[in-house]
Amino acid sequence: MLKKTLLTVGILFAGLCAFLGIIWLKDTWPIESTSLKNEGVGKLTIGMDESRISRYYPEISDASNFIVHTKTKEIICLELRDKRAGQNFTTNRGIGIGSSLADVKREYGTNYRQKHTERYGNLIEFQDDQTNQKMAFGIDASNEKVTVVVLFDYKKYNYQY
Repeated sequence: MLKKTLLTVGILFAGLCAFLGIIWLKDTWPIESTSLKNEGVGKLTIGMDESRISRYYPEISDASNFIVHTKTKEIICLELRDKRAGQNFTTNRGIGIGSSLADVKREYGTNYRQKHTERYGNLIEFQDDQTNQKMAFGIDASNEKVTVVVLFDYKKYNYQY
């Protein structure tokens, strides 16, 4: 009887470990590369020199929507969270705040990783292995609309969702 109980507990424990492992892996499992070459937000792209930001967008005076590498002075992260008056910022494929999940899938495909984050809730993440870029779209679960767009160089910057 003791052997059966230990065997049952062992099988349940192994099943629990497998389940937790799968949940952990779903956020890190490799995905097929999606081309993000020349991708950007508005006229800004990853690798662009910091000085060009004010040339294209003089009204952007704070650094809340982009992160610049301290040594090279190049943009390594772009984040689109809010709509700005008089500006309709979108990605180069026309996806912006309020776009639908169907639009994102149509423009970028279905090779993405789904994540649930504390900061943005549900999001989908595309990765380009050639350019070392990731692009993530926060998705509102109630209406499947884009709430945030993040583009970053994952070799130079570890973005914390």
